[in-house]
Amino acid sequence: MYPKFVIIFFVAALYFLGAGRTPAQDGAGVRATLKFPEDKTTYRIGEPIRLMLELTAEREGYSTDIISDGTDLTWDKITISPEAGVYRWAEESLGNRGMRDYFSNAALTTKPIVVDIYLNDSIRIDRPGRYSVQITTGRVSPGGPLEQRNVPLTLTTNALTFNVVPMTNDEEEKEVKRISQLIDSARGYQAEEAAARQLAYLTGDISTREKVRRFLTPGSRSGNYSAQIYHGLFIARNRALLLQLLQAAMRDVDTPVTYSLLNVVAKVHLLLERVGSAQKAMPRGSLMINGGDPRFLEIRDAYLVELGNSLNKRSGTSQTFTAKTLLMNLPKSEQAAAALLAEVQRILRAQFDTLHPYDQEYLMRMYWEQLRDASLVPSLKKMLAFTAASSKNVHDTALKRLLEMAPDEARPYVIAQIRDPKSFIDLEVVSSLADKTLPEVDDALVDQIRELSKSKANFSRVHMKHKTSLAARFATKSIYADLMDIYRSSDDLPVEARAGFLAYFARHNEAEGLALLEQALEKVGPALQFNILPDFTKLYFSDGVGALLRTRLDSDDPDIVSTAAYLISKHGPASDQAAIEKRLQRWQAQWRGRAAEADANGQGRAERELIWAMLHAKSWKASPPRVKELQQSCVTTVCKQHFRLQN
Repeated sequence: MYPKFVIIFFVAALYFLGAGRTPAQDGAGVRATLKFPEDKTTYRIGEPIRLMLELTAEREGYSTDIISDGTDLTWDKITISPEAGVYRWAEESLGNRGMRDYFSNAALTTKPIVVDIYLNDSIRIDRPGRYSVQITTGRVSPGGPLEQRNVPLTLTTNALTFNVVPMTNDEEEKEVKRISQLIDSARGYQAEEAAARQLAYLTGDISTREKVRRFLTPGSRSGNYSAQIYHGLFIARNRALLLQLLQAAMRDVDTPVTYSLLNVVAKVHLLLERVGSAQKAMPRGSLMINGGDPRFLEIRDAYLVELGNSLNKRSGTSQTFTAKTLLMNLPKSEQAAAALLAEVQRILRAQFDTLHPYDQEYLMRMYWEQLRDASLVPSLKKMLAFTAASSKNVHDTALKRLLEMAPDEARPYVIAQIRDPKSFIDLEVVSSLADKTLPEVDDALVDQIRELSKSKANFSRVHMKHKTSLAARFATKSIYADLMDIYRSSDDLPVEARAGFLAYFARHNEAEGLALLEQALEKVGPALQFNILPDFTKLYFSDGVGALLRTRLDSDDPDIVSTAAYLISKHGPASDQAAIEKRLQRWQAQWRGRAAEADANGQGRAERELIWAMLHAKSWKASPPRVKELQQSCVTTVCKQHFRLQN
């Protein structure tokens, strides 16, 4: 089942790569015009320079992406003259990040569509003078929806001239004060972001100090706000001052060193080191832990060793958060990493209870193997007592680790969570419990499922699916009659809740359960069978279920065949490979030479899933030559498109 968004992204990538290859022609009647708002043509250094890109078409058949690129340089290439005094900060500091992964299209008409472009989002102008700017854009394409669009047109706007004048220290100080008041009084992420962007664009030393202060103390503001402050650090003109301020903060033993602070210090250090060198731009992925720029990693690792040596001078939050950052960024050198890890483990285990539950959850989820220790069992129990609107993730991770460390001590928590009518405990987490059944949850599950079966609320449908799945995993046979009564008396039982009921029945009486499963599949029809079978086979799979799927594999209905093939590949034994291959051969013998007909009646879905099952099954593996042969054997368009994207 290939996700649609991947297809859209792939197609969009083709547009992006093709931009610039198809010049706009006068006959096309498509225009890109550049204007200044309110005819403003003079700007102080650091003041927002807004351009209005107006796009029109004299006839139908063209669409455009209407989202401004910002710092994600996707469609719009800015040409500015003279280049002296112009610093392309985004290209150098943020690196070649490819393209935006979000789009919004609108049809072009004779009424202009306006896209706002701020030069400051990618360019810093350091010298006063007169400049000319033009934009070459690839955001306009013939065609309609994104999936159907052709290679973009290349449109070049008219040139605009504007003046840049200095901003004095006094003026910048007033601007910083004004903008700071805007930020402090902002309500909502949009207002915060808009105000922070103004601060980010300023380039002098006064604003640099304020940016660093706000970067170090973000408070509870939105991620949009933080992103603008982060960008503002790299817009700052005095990189030496910026590095000095950031290093001072990092070396202050009372300041917690976060992941962001460590990586920004290393990045600014590298940029300063490369001033005047041929290699200016930050390579893509240079902030990644396992890869990226080798020199960046060397610089970062040197800071890590320095931070490790400062741990014994730190205390409280500063020590704990700095240790957490070190754990997340261990040096590449195994010797240096091992030395740091031992001290980090000691600190984080001893001070684990001082961390916020969200930080605890992250460490238990991502760094369990490094921190795993019996001393954390009491802390895991405290995490299970955490109450907040978003406590589910904390509970799931804590319970998962407690089940791994002390399953007997976890068992009461599992029972309590299942008995709680409001709980949405993760089924995969609690399924690791060794108990085949939990008699203690029987009565509670019957009562909960009965009440949910009476409710018409949409959320009750989701909750019913969850509770019946828990019954399929943990309930004993003693409530079989009760659940059967609920199942048979609920005429409008949600389709998505049936899998749990049926898996429970099959577990305790396979013959009756599978008979009811076939009745349910017949009732909902081929189009809705996917709402039942994947969940059912995840909860219960046996030789009998495998035989049922192999029988369904012989159907001529493409929905039935594709679902059966998919589920056999996920759950079936290696011996099922022969059944899949035989069905694929029969399908191709039937439809080869009738591709148009197969496309028209949806048979491509069956072909695609049969080949997918041959290539990606859990219990068998195709050889590389066989993989290529199968991918190239497609008859239908759906199948060909799918495996072309895979390659």
